[in-house]
Amino acid sequence: MKTIRMIILIVCAIFVYSSAMAGNTPEFDAVGNDSLNYFNDFVNGMVIDNNVNTQGEKINLLSNFRNEYFSTTAGQPAVDPCFPGYFSCLTPVYTSATYEWQIVLQMQPESDIDLNIVDCVLKHNEFNPFGGAEQTGRYRMPWGQLVFNPMANPRVTVEAIPGPYATPGFVAPFYLDARTIPGLDIVAMVNVPYTSKALWDESIVLVMPESGLVNTAGQATYFLRQGDSLNVKVEIPGINTADVRYGRDNVILKYIGVVYTEYVGSE
Repeated sequence: MKTIRMIILIVCAIFVYSSAMAGNTPEFDAVGNDSLNYFNDFVNGMVIDNNVNTQGEKINLLSNFRNEYFSTTAGQPAVDPCFPGYFSCLTPVYTSATYEWQIVLQMQPESDIDLNIVDCVLKHNEFNPFGGAEQTGRYRMPWGQLVFNPMANPRVTVEAIPGPYATPGFVAPFYLDARTIPGLDIVAMVNVPYTSKALWDESIVLVMPESGLVNTAGQATYFLRQGDSLNVKVEIPGINTADVRYGRDNVILKYIGVVYTEYVGSE
């Protein structure tokens, strides 16, 4: 009997191990229909084609959720000078504004989450990145010296919001932490400055929260699950030194998800 029980335990252990090894896939999420995001590339296309639920549905084609949104105090959308055919909202030099994205996770994360923010940052009253590119917080003195002011950069805050399948106990939002690169030091994603430049995308590594731990803001954290949301808020300070533009598609979340936790909405 002991031998049989041992064999059963070994078989179960092998099954669990192989399932854990095989049950993970890259996933990305954005506001609205992920498959139509303006900034999708070849890699995102592979994710769209290969992430299929048990009903055979490509989940990133079914990614419109009622609680997803983009909002801003910057103004109404206009043609973006960095990206042809795209619309974004301008915050000019020495003007403050807030941009906010709320994005539903379509899978349970099993990794840190990359927060990708695509930028259009230009010198004041310039309308072409190839000649008018700028960096937030950067300006040139009349005699030609380049100066960088950390306080003139955007500030970003990221909160996790419980969804319909939230981990027990996760009933109120909590802030996420991030890993600095390089160094992997932990910082709170609460009104923390970052710098953007030209039309490149910036990547911030968000720490995968775990149940039973406390973040650097002193809040209890919980494992994220499919249907939970991340709220990303970018605040442009009044001493902003560049023309900054963001729109609905400028923020994308990228992570490794657990297979069979797919969560779909409407088309």
